[in-house]
Amino acid sequence: MRSLMLKKIKDKTMKNINKYLCLSLVCTLLISCSEEFVTIEPEGLATSEVFYSTLEGIEQGVTGTYASLNACPANLHNMDMMYLVWGSIASDEAEAGGEQGGNDFIDIQDVDKGTTKTIEPKSLSDNFWGYTYKSILRSNIAISGIKSFKSNNADIDEATKKTLAYREGEMIFINAFSHFKLMQVYGGIPIVDHELGSSEYAMSRNSIAEVLHYVQEQLIKAIDLLPLKSENGISNKGRASKGAAQALLAKAYLYEASYAKNYSGDDRFKGCTNTYDKALTYAEAVINSNEYYLFGINGETYDTYWSQNNSPIYSNGTPGYRYAFTVDAEDKLQSENVFEIESINDQLAYMISRGTYLNVYTAVRNVNSSTLGWGFNCPTDDMYNAYENGDLRREVTCGKTGDKIFVGANPKGTDWAWGKMDCFASPTNMIGRKFEASPAQYWSIRQDGSGPTNFPYIRYADVILMAAEAAVETGNSSKALTYVNMIRKRARNGASTGAPADLTSVNLDNVINERHLELALEGHRFFDLVRWKKQDLLTDHQLQKYLGGVAQSNPVLCQFASPKNDFFPIPQTEIENTNGSLVQYPGW
Repeated sequence: MRSLMLKKIKDKTMKNINKYLCLSLVCTLLISCSEEFVTIEPEGLATSEVFYSTLEGIEQGVTGTYASLNACPANLHNMDMMYLVWGSIASDEAEAGGEQGGNDFIDIQDVDKGTTKTIEPKSLSDNFWGYTYKSILRSNIAISGIKSFKSNNADIDEATKKTLAYREGEMIFINAFSHFKLMQVYGGIPIVDHELGSSEYAMSRNSIAEVLHYVQEQLIKAIDLLPLKSENGISNKGRASKGAAQALLAKAYLYEASYAKNYSGDDRFKGCTNTYDKALTYAEAVINSNEYYLFGINGETYDTYWSQNNSPIYSNGTPGYRYAFTVDAEDKLQSENVFEIESINDQLAYMISRGTYLNVYTAVRNVNSSTLGWGFNCPTDDMYNAYENGDLRREVTCGKTGDKIFVGANPKGTDWAWGKMDCFASPTNMIGRKFEASPAQYWSIRQDGSGPTNFPYIRYADVILMAAEAAVETGNSSKALTYVNMIRKRARNGASTGAPADLTSVNLDNVINERHLELALEGHRFFDLVRWKKQDLLTDHQLQKYLGGVAQSNPVLCQFASPKNDFFPIPQTEIENTNGSLVQYPGW
């Protein structure tokens, strides 16, 4: 088995690398995150010095670090689904969903209600914290190993030096990316910039500003080392690139500037400064690279299952916004995904597959009276009504009972056809549709953890809207208008109504609205509302407006309260593991 695995690892295609290295991931490197979040490697394994003494070891270590970004703990939470819980379900755009009655995965329901606890029954937060720090640990080990290899092999050729520089840049990016995700969820968190010694585990919080400044410094280093996405090539498209580092750096500067603007005098954000100009510079570096593309912006349509099989939806071709979320679009080198987490339906079963639970988590529960998916991340009425009539993005984002879906009566059979969704179990009587896959891609051979859909942490549309926001904040309204209208122009692709029309002027509220419509149900909304200090939209969020498809006369308001709920509590197990060096923000 080991020799077979090593043979397979030599195929540098990111999907295949992720798939086969997961065997090593499960057996060796993914140690329980319920213990210290930076656990020392167990006895019996090669030390990092030995492991990274060969080029093959470096490739395996780097690839394993990528694999940890989509780790699947034993309670079925993929990291991408966790991110949707924090970023979308916690906000006004989505409710938790799941089984009828609101009791499915209590930790997710609590996030939705604003009643998150420091100790939750399914350990959603424990896993997100622990596995993200595991990625940080592994990136630090890889960075040290690469540096050691270079110092011990001064005579390596230029091509190898270049590859090693790329790999070091990738690991610096993953380190910064992981710190940034933790900051979004928890606020100030411990910065871990090296493999910790046994006396260093009892770490306290760094401030939000310190975390952001660390992320920014690391990304500037990564930019100098990383290749363009086109230089990575199609077989390595899942690797971090220069554009990914520039995009994340723009986002880090945008967050810092937002915090500085909206939270003056709040000690949590002390040290944050106005960095809108830097956010604009790096967002435009991505835009001007010509490495990325908004599918359908020039009226293109695409051939996918959405427009085949006598489609009642897109008989004249799949429009660009729908295409952007299909598996078919993932193999395009010039695409929308600036940084994505790779998934593949390899049918190797639970914890061996490098697939995702995203497809089954977000799929409608009932089709033609048969159970299909699990029905989480359900759009709210407010989300649905935010779209103009005729805006194509609404039907891609929100599905209602009676809408057509390419499935059949038997989820494991061959009689696939265009059926009708039944959203009766959804708390909003709707379901999110962005992360659907076809029967051939997933459902006819369904294994719950083997979904094929990549998760787009940073889309090109996100970068364009970051540039628009930074342009507004730096007084360049004409540039902001150009960027917002790029997004609206693509949204019109395939919409015979002409909606949404171009704006003739733009302000911050326009940008806020466009982010809401374009990036819905992708894990951005909650974090955006907090940095804009618009928590009133969260406190007014009504829950359980429908049960069993029946409107409720007295829906419950979300119990979100700022400043307590601006960030989520650190898992209590981590507080205890540091003997109290980590402390909660006030209110927790």
